Amino acid sequence: MIPECGEIEAARRYRSVVLTTLRQMRGLSETRLRIVCRPDDAVEAIRFWLLPKLAERWHMDGAVFRSDGWELDFGDEAVEHRVQAAGEVLCPFLGARWLHAAMLGLERGEHRVIARDPEDRTCFRAHAQGAEDHPELRDLPGLHLIHRERDWAAALQGPLGAVLKKHWEEEA
Repeated sequence: MIPECGEIEAARRYRSVVLTTLRQMRGLSETRLRIVCRPDDAVEAIRFWLLPKLAERWHMDGAVFRSDGWELDFGDEAVEHRVQAAGEVLCPFLGARWLHAAMLGLERGEHRVIARDPEDRTCFRAHAQGAEDHPELRDLPGLHLIHRERDWAAALQGPLGAVLKKHWEEEA
């Protein structure tokens, strides 16, 4: 979005999309969200900005931050869990209900799932341990990513438009 609206406005929109995406995931049961930051040295700044936006109080346990409805980590070491999933933070439609439905059956190691946006970019993927050798791949309904001005405009007109706008206004 930088060429279309400038660095400052693009950053403001990006932050509002990140907040919307993460708030959509609040309350995922038995789930830890790992926030992978780029560049690597941005972790401290992102944590300083993000955590107060999501909850008033946090309990820190090593690299894990916990609060009501949240378990986040900003680590980069590999941790083995029965189900591993990765979602694109620029996809505010990755809500808790959508994620629960997407991952049904994964804990048994029977499936791998993937969702792509209309431009065939992966916005979500998940697998259970041992599922890599399983031939079945479940394609999920596509979700929209917000990368360009037109994506932003379409999202503002969609079901999350009011939420995105509110977060955008908070970032002013």
